[in-house]
Amino acid sequence: MAQTAIAPAGVRERLLKEIAKVDRPGAVCTAGDLPLTMPGLEVDGVGTIRLPLGKTQARKLVGRCTQAPYGKGTDTVVDTDVRRVWEVDPERFALTNPGWVALIALIAADVQSALGLERKLTPHLYKLLVYEAGSFFLPHQDGEKLDGMVATLVVALPSPHLGGELIVTHEGGEHEVSFGGAASGHELSYAAFYADCQHEVRPLKDGYRLSLVYNLTLARSRKKSPVSAPRTRAVAASIGELFRHWPWSDDVQKIAVTLDHQYSQEGLRIDALKGVDRARADVLFDAAEQAGCVAHLALITHWQSGSAEGGDYGYRGYNSWSNDDEDGDDDEPTDYEMGEIYDDSLAVDHWSDRDGRKVALGEMDLDDEEIVSSRPREDWELGREEFEGYTGNAGMTLERWYHRAAVVVWPRANHYHVLCEAGTNAAIAGLDAMVRKLKRARKADREGERDSCLKFAAAIIDVWGPQKSQFDSYFSYSHRDRDEFDQTLFPRLLQELDAPDLLQRLLREIAVDDAKVEFDKSFPRFCKRHGWETFEDALAAVIDATTSATVARNAALLETLCLQRDKAADRIALCQRLADRFVAALEKIDAHPPKDDWRAPRIDRSGLLVSLVKSLVTVEADEPLDRLVGHALSRSKEYDLTDVHLKAIFSLETWLGRKLDRPVPAIAHWLADCRAELERRTAEPPAPPADFGRDDKLSCKCADCRELSRFLADPAESVHEFRRAKAARQHLHQVIDGNRCDLTHVTRRTGSPYTLVCTKTTASYEAACDVFARDQKNLTRLLAVAAKIEA
Repeated sequence: MAQTAIAPAGVRERLLKEIAKVDRPGAVCTAGDLPLTMPGLEVDGVGTIRLPLGKTQARKLVGRCTQAPYGKGTDTVVDTDVRRVWEVDPERFALTNPGWVALIALIAADVQSALGLERKLTPHLYKLLVYEAGSFFLPHQDGEKLDGMVATLVVALPSPHLGGELIVTHEGGEHEVSFGGAASGHELSYAAFYADCQHEVRPLKDGYRLSLVYNLTLARSRKKSPVSAPRTRAVAASIGELFRHWPWSDDVQKIAVTLDHQYSQEGLRIDALKGVDRARADVLFDAAEQAGCVAHLALITHWQSGSAEGGDYGYRGYNSWSNDDEDGDDDEPTDYEMGEIYDDSLAVDHWSDRDGRKVALGEMDLDDEEIVSSRPREDWELGREEFEGYTGNAGMTLERWYHRAAVVVWPRANHYHVLCEAGTNAAIAGLDAMVRKLKRARKADREGERDSCLKFAAAIIDVWGPQKSQFDSYFSYSHRDRDEFDQTLFPRLLQELDAPDLLQRLLREIAVDDAKVEFDKSFPRFCKRHGWETFEDALAAVIDATTSATVARNAALLETLCLQRDKAADRIALCQRLADRFVAALEKIDAHPPKDDWRAPRIDRSGLLVSLVKSLVTVEADEPLDRLVGHALSRSKEYDLTDVHLKAIFSLETWLGRKLDRPVPAIAHWLADCRAELERRTAEPPAPPADFGRDDKLSCKCADCRELSRFLADPAESVHEFRRAKAARQHLHQVIDGNRCDLTHVTRRTGSPYTLVCTKTTASYEAACDVFARDQKNLTRLLAVAAKIEA
């Protein structure tokens, strides 16, 4: 039968109305162990009961008990096939310790909190029960013995025993209480459960259990309806119907149902949800499963940036505040109000599944239409604030972050579309979850699930978006909150799916430009399994397209291929061809450096040389290695002797000593050239200045700076004074520091204006001595490296 879709109008109100029916935590049973407090139990005909209960006194106590009955309809009957336990009525025993009453009151308060009841619980002593070996009680439900009775409390006194577990069932769920503390003979144990829950006591296997039973009643309320165990199955079914008929569209692909309490991103997991939030989250997860939807717990962030109004308009400082900080050292939020809003966003991140496992779906944008909340966004609590006062001509600015936990739901049929629209990281994380599910699938289902994974993987490549750079992430409003993402994950997933065609597409269409796509040591093994020739064209395309943005990633990829531990001739030949292409690409990059862009990635040329030397030496790519060394030695601007060449050589010292088992002319040339340059630099030590003449080249030609230049050039004058106004003194400060003059400068604060006193130093000579000593030390180490390699 065709199903009628629900009209968009009012659908959110219906969902909020249904979820509001879950007004308490979902717990129907609570239990615990406590240090022993003696109840002062005295039983008629037995006397004071010593604890833990011994066998002799237990037998005597059983002799004073009566067989416990059970309710059958309107009758109370004794049937040992249904219930076999001994009982004593309160009129025949006493609890003489005054502290016992206080203890039971504390337990009742804990039960009230655990069950999420708003009104106070009052305990009423009902029976003393004695279980012996073979005692049990079949599944049953307690009757309402008192007006307002809502729950039953069982307090087990210390008495060694085995078995006798209490089983409480409700709406298909089962809770088992073993009374471990009392069974050990050292502690008290208690359990409380809603009176309308079915429960049973399994047979006691050995020993005796001694329990005090209380009826718990609620304080009176204007509500006349009785309080029963929370029933969420019907609510979940109703919400499941809403999810099934939700007006999903291109504008509303997912919905985020907010929870009540605040959580930090670290504290957001389903087992840490507070109060009624846990029960509501469970209901939403149940409803999503029934409706064929996907559900996750996540954190919504509403970010605003704008002008700050009010407060101290002369304030120029910076203030940062977060309610997630636990050290108590941060400032309080400012008193400023958000004025004009320059920018804002609404996003969801920090995902976890129903089992509490983190899911790296990344950050997804949200629309207002996708949020279902009983509280408008303007009433959300402030999570973090950053304020900056006046800076130059800029006014005061305010940034605020508002957080809200939510269960985010979307149709499983739209799973690929939602994740792909949300971004590449979200889609890859979704594929990861599918592949993990594929591994657990039954053999009969695996082919179909693998086919779904392959279709999704192809869709990810089709809509692949550029990943945010480190620069973009740094200035993103939520960069501090982003989940980390493993950039090698997608290639590994394609390998696990045994999809060589898709891996070739990833190389040709994505990896050529996107440096975030990385390959780990599993990739060469996959290439070997499918044949190296299968991937040669795609790998060549990646290497040929090398840019300053991808050069480090591509060098790492080449190293991974070259250092694969096998002697396969086809792999080695391929690596030699790729090495030749890589050196050509590097020569092209260095010949045409990118235009100045402070955001462009800086190439670690020392690390690059280390990686390439390892690769080329390993596969005996001698000709490309010779070109690489010659190229690097010829371009001293990019490849500094100390910071690039020597740093790389010293990093390779151990590796070359262990791996280099044949003469490699390029390595010998490299070491010899560096040695020659170091010997030239250390042939003569720096000469100290013969007089007070110093370098007089300055960047400024104003009158004061011309006087400063003359002073620097003067071989006889060591100290010069400039009696100048503040602005002129500051200018001279800047010129001296900016040109690294061999001068110290201090202000003598006498007279008007003050006097800037400049004194010549030997700073340049001392710096040259430091460089000379460094070069000598490097030469000694380089000679040792060469000797080790030659040996």
